Amino acid sequence: MKKTFVSILVVALIAMFATTAVFAKANARKGKRVWKKNCRLACHDGSKADAPALSPVSKTQAQWKALLPKIKECAANRSAKKLSDKDIENMFQYLYDHALDSDQPETCG
Repeated sequence: MKKTFVSILVVALIAMFATTAVFAKANARKGKRVWKKNCRLACHDGSKADAPALSPVSKTQAQWKALLPKIKECAANRSAKKLSDKDIENMFQYLYDHALDSDQPETCG
């Protein structure tokens, strides 16, 4: 009986940690570094005509959400370094969390 209980408990804990890892929220702090290094300083600083100056407060959360496919395309094809899916998720989370209409808009770098 005790052995069965311990086995069930171990399986439940493993399942819990596995689902937590799968559904983990993207990391906005890492996303800020990815954004600044690969997008903001590389393209979206206002020095290039085809890439407007952008910061998180340039758009609302709904606008960033609508731009997600374009962000993925830009990160995949125009970025100097090929960004992983996790990098793109982290970057989007940073942009979304600090958008113009968010609780904590990013006002300074």
